[in-house]
Amino acid sequence: MKKRLAAALAATALVSVTANAQAPAPQGKPGPADPIFLDHPSMDRNAVVMPAPDAKPLKPFFAAHAVLDASIAQAPDGRWFLTGTVLREGRRDGIQLWVSKDEGTSWQALGVVHGAGHRYLAPDIQIRGDRMLLAFADDNGCAHVATGSVARPTGGFVESPCLVPDASDVSVFLDDDGTPYLLWDGGRIARLTPDLARLAEAPRFLKPDPALFAVDPPAGKDWPVRLRIGKAGASMFKVDGQYVVTASEVTGRMRTATDDVYMATAPSPYGPFSKRFLAVPHAGQTNVVRTRDGRLVASYNPRCEDDFAMFCEQVGLVPLERAPDGRLRQAGSVLTENSAVADRQALVPGETMRDPSVALGGDGAYYLVGTQKGFGFQYPEGGVTLYRSTDLKRWSSQKMIFDWKGLGYTFKNVAELWAPEIRWVARDRTYYLAFSVMERDVGGKTWLFRSTSGKAEGPYVNVADSYFVEGIDGFPFEDESGVYLLWGGGRIGKLNAARDGFEGPVRRLVDTDGENVGYEGNGLIKVGDTYFLTGAEWHGPLRTDGTYDMMYGTSKSLFGPYSKRRLAVPHGGHGTAFRDAQGRYWYTMFGNDTTAPWRRHFGLVPITITGDRIEVPPIER
Repeated sequence: MKKRLAAALAATALVSVTANAQAPAPQGKPGPADPIFLDHPSMDRNAVVMPAPDAKPLKPFFAAHAVLDASIAQAPDGRWFLTGTVLREGRRDGIQLWVSKDEGTSWQALGVVHGAGHRYLAPDIQIRGDRMLLAFADDNGCAHVATGSVARPTGGFVESPCLVPDASDVSVFLDDDGTPYLLWDGGRIARLTPDLARLAEAPRFLKPDPALFAVDPPAGKDWPVRLRIGKAGASMFKVDGQYVVTASEVTGRMRTATDDVYMATAPSPYGPFSKRFLAVPHAGQTNVVRTRDGRLVASYNPRCEDDFAMFCEQVGLVPLERAPDGRLRQAGSVLTENSAVADRQALVPGETMRDPSVALGGDGAYYLVGTQKGFGFQYPEGGVTLYRSTDLKRWSSQKMIFDWKGLGYTFKNVAELWAPEIRWVARDRTYYLAFSVMERDVGGKTWLFRSTSGKAEGPYVNVADSYFVEGIDGFPFEDESGVYLLWGGGRIGKLNAARDGFEGPVRRLVDTDGENVGYEGNGLIKVGDTYFLTGAEWHGPLRTDGTYDMMYGTSKSLFGPYSKRRLAVPHGGHGTAFRDAQGRYWYTMFGNDTTAPWRRHFGLVPITITGDRIEVPPIER
């Protein structure tokens, strides 16, 4: 454990904090067709998670007892102390304390050190020299601070009078000069008298500086949270002259109860504070400790309701590092998400790509296309580049198979090439290429091209005189009944024999509640007698700290209705599911959110399809 902790801490670095700012379009170039992409969570500058290639899954530092709301501290002699809300078996009264003398390899239970006979929740521990402080709310919700000694941690604590009524998640902060502050709830603070016997001032509520929100975000992006830093467990620490508030909040990322840690920084304990930023995903209520060698670590103590936490009701230590803009975030040496997505690596790191599409070709090779150049080539630059692989590991660029020719349409504004899909259609013995063009202030349209050579390299020609349909995200699909085009959040039509129009009505694929299975990026795969409809959906804060996930529904009929949508691939979003030559299933992803393992690059995630379920295996430990 000691070596593991040292290795994890080695990744941290400390520099100054700066606030994030929305980036303008480069000088002399038109902005994107959609202003969302001026400052998007898929940009690395906004990343919360940037795992190194050798990042390791976080392991428990403390597993001696089931706890929540864990608080940790390290004494000058190197001993670690831990407390928290004690769960399940054992005594459930007072404040219980554990100590480790060997960097977490073993823990000794010190028992109830204060408040025997009472039920105290979420106690906080702080150590300054030989002084040990326990902050807590009593049975009636009154906040207290009990003072004791590191030399005698098993008892003898002197408890303050009631400092604040109706409080929860109480913690204490000691400034460099020893000035004490009490924090509680999701961000209330007040300075204490030196003897910790009462408040020295009226309480204040800590929140981001309102002046930071003079400019609203673009339409379609969640408004930044303006009125709080978090909802529970506020605590404070100081680094590089800046005061940092931490607080946790259940955000619903990954369509589960992710209890995430947010932070905000200020030049004084009262502010003005920066915009809040997500710092440690899945960590639950946390506190941050500077170790004896000067590193910063945050406690990681998720609830079991979080389906993607690395573990639950145990405690880990997450080393912190600085992002290029100065934000604190989890270090790249650790993984805190338990899914096979978390430890995957991008496969074509030299090419930015969104919406990747992979098809197993008629020649047994695999072919890849996707949205290129960040957020799409702007007309008339670039086009669609074809990549080829024989093993799904090594990909080589072949040629540009579309370069804006043959559209039969004139653009009047900035137009970007989005979401190409390549498909081998066995009955036609050739490849089809669908792609969309998003035109600013006009909307999106989808074209369908066909290879005239029967090869993935083309050449390709437009099957129609102009665009095929209005809407984006075209997806050609073949089954025993014919060839179809799926697009626009679930619309589908059967192609006629000439493939230049539809045969019969256009329908809408929905689940049993009449809802779309994903709002964009739909795809289809048939396994046995079951159709799987996939799609992309945001969960949690939209296009800020939320996750861009792959949803799916199943049906025995192509036209549905499909089962209620379920999450399969966290961070997967707009991709395609396919079966390889060995019968294994994969999903393509590109990383479109701040907690994805990478952003705007093509990668593959292994999936299992059994019966009517798509699942992603847990991380390999």
